[in-house]
Amino acid sequence: MIIKREPGDRRWGLPAEFPLEDSSGFVVPVDRRRLANRRKSGVTLEEVEILLSQFSAADPDQPC
Repeated sequence: MIIKREPGDRRWGLPAEFPLEDSSGFVVPVDRRRLANRRKSGVTLEEVEILLSQFSAADPDQPC
Protein backbone atom coordinates (compact mmCIF):
# COMPACT_ATOMS: atom_id res chain seq x y z
CA MET A 1 0.00 0.00 0.00
CA ILE A 2 1.37 3.41 -0.98
CA ILE A 3 1.06 6.09 1.70
CA LYS A 4 0.82 9.62 0.36
CA ARG A 5 2.82 12.19 2.27
CA GLU A 6 1.10 15.18 3.73
CA PRO A 7 2.44 18.66 2.88
CA GLY A 8 5.24 19.50 5.29
CA ASP A 9 6.05 15.89 6.10
CA ARG A 10 9.51 14.60 5.34
CA ARG A 11 10.16 11.60 3.15
CA TRP A 12 10.25 9.27 6.16
CA GLY A 13 6.98 10.53 7.60
CA LEU A 14 8.61 12.80 10.16
CA PRO A 15 7.24 16.31 10.65
CA ALA A 16 9.52 19.08 9.42
CA GLU A 17 10.64 21.33 12.25
CA PHE A 18 12.99 24.18 11.44
CA PRO A 19 15.85 24.84 11.86
CA LEU A 20 17.03 21.37 10.87
CA GLU A 21 20.25 19.75 9.71
CA ASP A 22 20.27 18.18 6.24
CA SER A 23 22.02 14.97 5.22
CA SER A 24 25.17 16.94 4.31
CA GLY A 25 25.38 18.51 7.75
CA PHE A 26 24.17 21.97 6.71
CA VAL A 27 21.73 23.82 8.94
CA VAL A 28 18.50 24.73 7.13
CA PRO A 29 16.99 27.71 8.98
CA VAL A 30 13.59 27.95 7.25
CA ASP A 31 11.38 25.98 4.90
CA ARG A 32 12.31 27.50 1.54
CA ARG A 33 9.16 26.09 -0.03
CA ARG A 34 7.18 28.59 2.06
CA LEU A 35 9.20 31.63 0.91
CA ALA A 36 8.20 33.82 -2.02
CA ASN A 37 9.72 32.86 -5.35
CA ARG A 38 12.69 35.21 -5.81
CA ARG A 39 12.82 34.48 -9.54
CA LYS A 40 9.55 36.33 -10.06
CA SER A 41 10.11 40.01 -10.61
CA GLY A 42 7.93 42.76 -9.26
CA VAL A 43 8.26 44.76 -12.48
CA THR A 44 6.29 44.68 -15.70
CA LEU A 45 7.60 43.58 -19.07
CA GLU A 46 7.57 47.20 -20.26
CA GLU A 47 9.79 48.26 -17.34
CA VAL A 48 12.26 45.47 -18.15
CA GLU A 49 12.34 46.53 -21.80
CA ILE A 50 13.07 50.15 -20.81
CA LEU A 51 15.85 49.01 -18.47
CA LEU A 52 17.45 46.80 -21.12
CA SER A 53 17.22 49.53 -23.76
CA GLN A 54 19.33 51.79 -21.53
CA PHE A 55 22.30 49.44 -21.77
CA SER A 56 24.60 49.96 -24.73
CA ALA A 57 24.87 47.03 -27.07
CA ALA A 58 28.07 45.09 -26.58
CA ASP A 59 30.45 44.97 -29.56
CA PRO A 60 31.00 41.25 -30.31
CA ASP A 61 34.42 42.06 -31.85
CA GLN A 62 35.73 43.63 -28.65
CA PRO A 63 37.10 41.37 -25.88
CA CYS A 64 35.51 41.68 -22.47
